Amino acid sequence: MNFAKFTVISQRDVQALGTTDEIILLNLDHVVSVKPIQIPLEDKIVEGFWIRTTNGKKYRAIEIPDSLHVFFEN
Repeated sequence: MNFAKFTVISQRDVQALGTTDEIILLNLDHVVSVKPIQIPLEDKIVEGFWIRTTNGKKYRAIEIPDSLHVFFEN
């Protein structure tokens, strides 16, 4: 197993004011795609990532591991 730490925006507080983020471990072997996106947070827009896994779950991440950041450098 190849686990890595991601900081994602919590899905359970969709209707709440403000945002909550949590750290999760994902198996990199099960990550299907990572797409750069812009995420609106309170009064600003943050560069983030749309993560999709093999079981169909989707996450909005504001931090991804350095091993994946390499692919998005200009």
